[in-house]
Formats: sequence, structure tokens, C-alpha cells
Amino acid sequence: MYGGYALASYRLKFGEQALIPFTRYQYYHGGKKQELDARKHRVNELEIGTEWQPIKNFELVAMYTISDRTFEDGALMQNRQKGRLLRLQFQLNF
Repeated sequence: MYGGYALASYRLKFGEQALIPFTRYQYYHGGKKQELDARKHRVNELEIGTEWQPIKNFELVAMYTISDRTFEDGALMQNRQKGRLLRLQFQLNF
């Protein structure tokens, strides 16, 4: 079992507003013993995004993910899934 991730981000302030661009890369190779048949996992993923805080109580996050995942066990000998995902998140803080 091995892996890890690297995250890079930077905060830009414009008066009361903040813009935080970020990128994250993660890699994991190993099993998960709590799952049935101790599935073998391999995750290779890159996320690129930005967070915008126009005011202290409101955040908007847009993130694009490029993913290549493999989950294999005795029943699924070849289960590789590739995909891309766009996430949008609105958050109110109080």
C-alpha cells in the first residue's frame, strides 16, 4: 500500500474578495481491507479549480477532475474506470 497527494494553492485578495486557485494530484495503490474480498485499488487523479469568496459568508467553488481508477477483486478482475467531472459548489457560511 502506497500513495499520496500534492496540493498547490495561492490566495489572492481584492479588497473584501478572495480568489484561491488550486491544483491537486493524488495517487494511491493498494487494498482496502474493510471492503469485500479486500479489493485492490489504484487511483490516479488530477483536480484543477478555483474558489471565489466575494463576501465573507459566501463561497463559490468550480473544480475539474480528471480521474483514472481501478477497483479489482475476485468478482471483477478488470474494472478500470476513466472519466472527467466538473463540480460546482455554492456555500453559505454563518
